[in-house]
Amino acid sequence: MMTDRRRELAGPHAESTLVIDEVGLDDGPVVLWMHSEWGTYDDPPVDASVLDRARVIVIHQPGWGLSTGEGHLITLADVALAYWWAVNQLGLPPKVVIAGHGLGAAVAAEMAIQHPERVTDLVLAAPFGLWDDEIGGEDMFALMPRDVAEHMYADPLGPVATRQFPPAKTAYEKGLAGIRRAQTLGPASRYLYPLPDTGVSERLYRLADTPVTLVWGARDGLAPIALAERWTEYLPHARLVHVEEAAHMVAYESDDLSRVLSAAVGTPSIPDSKGN
Repeated sequence: MMTDRRRELAGPHAESTLVIDEVGLDDGPVVLWMHSEWGTYDDPPVDASVLDRARVIVIHQPGWGLSTGEGHLITLADVALAYWWAVNQLGLPPKVVIAGHGLGAAVAAEMAIQHPERVTDLVLAAPFGLWDDEIGGEDMFALMPRDVAEHMYADPLGPVATRQFPPAKTAYEKGLAGIRRAQTLGPASRYLYPLPDTGVSERLYRLADTPVTLVWGARDGLAPIALAERWTEYLPHARLVHVEEAAHMVAYESDDLSRVLSAAVGTPSIPDSKGN
C-alpha cells in the first residue's frame, strides 16, 4: 500500500518544529532522506523501485521553508541530533538506511557517525564536508544565478534544470528567483561558508563498519568528483557510483540513486565505477 502523508513534530527545541513527509509503504525497510542546500523540490528523488519496497521518510531541514528553529542548530552535529530525536519520536525501526544529497548528504554522514549501529546503509549523493585546496570547487554563494547552473546540471537548459529553476521571463519573475536564491543559500551558508569543510574527516573513522555508497556526477562543479578520492581515503570500503552524464544535481539527473537505494532495501545490487 502506498502512502503520502505529512507530520509536524513540535520540538526538539522551544518554538521549533520539524516537518516530515512520508511516502512509499506503510512498513518495511526505512529510508531517511535529507534534501540538499537547494531545497526539497516537494518529493524525494526516488522512483517506484524504492517506493514500492520501502518506507521513505523525508525530513524538511529547518531554514528551508517548512521546519523551523534553525537558530538552535549551530553545527551539522546539532542538526543530526535533532533528526535522531525525530526518528525516535516517529517510532521508527532501530536500523534504517540514511541517504542525502549535497548538504543533506553531509547531515546524513553526521547522523551515521553519531549512531553507526543504527545504520544499515549510508548513501551520499555529491556530499559536502571534505575540502582540498588543490581540487577546489566553484563558490555557489558568489556565483550569479545565471552562472551556477552550468556547475549544477550536466544540461543547464535541459528539463531537470528548467523544472527546478524556471527561466525568468519578466522582471517580477527575476525578483522571485533572487528571493528564492536567498532563501536557499542563506541557511546553507550557516554550514558551508566560506569553505564546505565541516571537519567530518576527524569523525569518519566511526563508519569503518558501515556500508557506504557515494553517488557522484562527473560534471559536478560545486563538489567535484575528485573529492570522492578524499572520502575513500577515510572510508576505503566505500563504493563509488560514477555518473558520467550528471553534475551536482545527480540525485535528480539520473536514476542511479534509486538503483543504489533499491539495492539497500533488498533488491539486486548494481556495479560500482570499477565494475564490481
